Amino acid sequence: MIMTKSSGFIKNHTTSLLLALIVAGTLLSCGIGVRTRAILGGKIHITVNVTEKANQNNPVAMDFLLVYDKNLLGELLKMSSKDWFEKREQIKLDYLEGEGVECWSWEWVPGQKIPIQVLPLKANAEGALIFAEYLSPGAHRIRVQPFDDIVIHLLEKDFLVEIEKIN
Repeated sequence: MIMTKSSGFIKNHTTSLLLALIVAGTLLSCGIGVRTRAILGGKIHITVNVTEKANQNNPVAMDFLLVYDKNLLGELLKMSSKDWFEKREQIKLDYLEGEGVECWSWEWVPGQKIPIQVLPLKANAEGALIFAEYLSPGAHRIRVQPFDDIVIHLLEKDFLVEIEKIN
């Protein structure tokens, strides 16, 4: 069998293409995909489930924060949800949108069906926080990794968060 330069080129090209496809598939998988978002940014998917008795059958105000300033993150981690909702407007004035903190605010009604929330993510997020305004006592604050897709369960007296499993 005689091998020409062109058939060697095609063989090397095919191998390179196959390797590129394997690398791309790996980057899109769950663990690497999250790390890729941490480096490049992207989108976060937030699923919210609101029980029929959420917040003792009252609407629940909820804020999702992406925090880009490490010092601000430290301050926010000391706040309860009550403190956050009282100081929110001043904090947003003190820190430029997209540089210190980005905030998405909603109010959900018990039993409400909510479409998946898709939020933009910049690569340099230091952390993410969720504050929910409940009638019951408690901090009602949860820190989450800013690069994970999450499911938020708004319950009767508090809320919990799970990391979304990507298939």
